[in-house]
Parts: sequence; structure tokens; C-alpha cells
Amino acid sequence: MRSFPALQLKLRKTNWPLSRYGLPVFRHRKKNTLTTFDNIVSYLQKQNYNADGDLTPKQCGDIIAYTALLRDKLYPALLHIWWIHEKNYVQVTRPWYAKVLRFPLNYFLPGHQRRAAQATIDNQWTSDLIKEAEREQIIYKDAQECLNLLSYRLGDNDYFFGNNPCSLDAIVFGFLAPLLKAPFENSNLQNHLKACTNLQQFVQRILQRYFPLSPEEAEALKKKAEQEAEEKKEFPNPWKDILLWGTFVGAIMLGYAALTRKLGRNKNLIRNLKKWETYLIDYEV
Repeated sequence: MRSFPALQLKLRKTNWPLSRYGLPVFRHRKKNTLTTFDNIVSYLQKQNYNADGDLTPKQCGDIIAYTALLRDKLYPALLHIWWIHEKNYVQVTRPWYAKVLRFPLNYFLPGHQRRAAQATIDNQWTSDLIKEAEREQIIYKDAQECLNLLSYRLGDNDYFFGNNPCSLDAIVFGFLAPLLKAPFENSNLQNHLKACTNLQQFVQRILQRYFPLSPEEAEALKKKAEQEAEEKKEFPNPWKDILLWGTFVGAIMLGYAALTRKLGRNKNLIRNLKKWETYLIDYEV
């Protein structure tokens, strides 16, 4: 039965991505250091860890074709939505990188990555005849069509070639999971992915089966949910307080404006108020 190889991996998290290899880095027996997906898969296949061992030559060819489709049609849109889109970059991408990276990388690496993403898209679209807005529309249109093709190919299956995953499932998951889980305020491409229910279920299936939460992560998630619930109890309707305060301030301003107009038409009242003001000051002293 074919499935993801049961590798015994030791994961090492880092918030210092600068190295001569880049990230991710796969090391085995100190002598073998690999950094690209293709090289890692090729090396593991030589070690008899092959998720595509039972596939036909045609199915292996399909994996190559769909991988090229993802890189040509979906990847530019992901670069744009994470790094180029101004609102997403300011509200999601840059704050997240600034939070998890160590000083001083948290200051300059997000900007560096954004420029690199822009350069990648510019290199793919070298024509000066296409305006920026038109180019953006084409990028997202191609990405949506790519998602439609993936959804059609997956159909009602759990995985792309039946009931067990292969390397294509790993590649597609790597593209779709961050897009599905990112806390974007409003993204047409993310909404389109959510509308492809079989792709959404596909991501959830792999997350639950191969990336279960650790006890520490589950506990942290539970505490966060409890804290948010407690905050909602303490402040059940923050907009109510805001509206009441705004009404109060507005009433004061209207009253002040009415009083000002009235004072402007009644000089005797102004003089009397000044007398009362003097009297109050003397009384306080």
C-alpha cells in the first residue's frame, strides 16, 4: 500500500534563516545536505523512501505536468497575495515575519523578500504593454483556473491518485495550506479556494493525518480560545460603548455650538457670565 514514507525526521525550528544553504535544509549522516524539493525527493527515493513507487509512467508524467502548472500559474499569485498586495503585506506578512524573526532580521528581511517577489513577477511579465492593474487581474485569473483544474482532477478522491498520497499531494498541500490558513481580511483567491470544497477538505485531511498538534500547541490553542471567550464576556459589545460615547460627545458639541450662537446675540449675558466667572474665581481663592 502506497503512502507518505514513514521517515523518522528530527525537526529543528529556526528564526535565523541566513545560511549558505537557505531554507529548508535536509541533512542526513552529516555528509548529505540538500535544500531543493527535487533533490530531497531524489535522495529519499534512493534510500527506498518513495511515495510514487506504485505509480504508472503516465501518472509520474502527470505529476511533472501539474507541478509545472502550479509553479507557472499559482505561485505568482501567491507571491502577489503575500508580498505585493499592500494591505496583506502591512497587516499580515510583515508583522508575522517581524514577530518570529530575530533582531535585526525582523527589520530588513521582509522588505528584501518583498523586492524579490516583485522581481520574480516582473521577470515573468516583461512586456511594457500590460499595465499593472491588468497584469494583476491576469495573475489571479490564472491562479483561479489552476485551482479549478486541481479541484476537477481531485474529484471525490481523498488524494490525487486514489486513496493514498504521493509526491503531488505533498506539493499541492505546500501551495494550498498557507493560502487557506492565512488570516487575510478579504482575499478573492482565498475565497475561491474555500469554494473548492474538495481542495479545502484535502488540506484538512493532510493536516489532521500528518501534522497533528503537539500537546504544547494544543494547550496553547486552548488557552487562546479561553482567553478570547473571557474577553468577549468582559466586553460583550464594544461598539455599544463607542456609540454611547460618540453620542455623548456629539451632544456636548451641539450644546456648545448652540450656546455660542446664543451668546453672540446677547452681549449682556456675556457680561453677566464674566461677572459670575470673576465671582467664582474670588470664591475659590
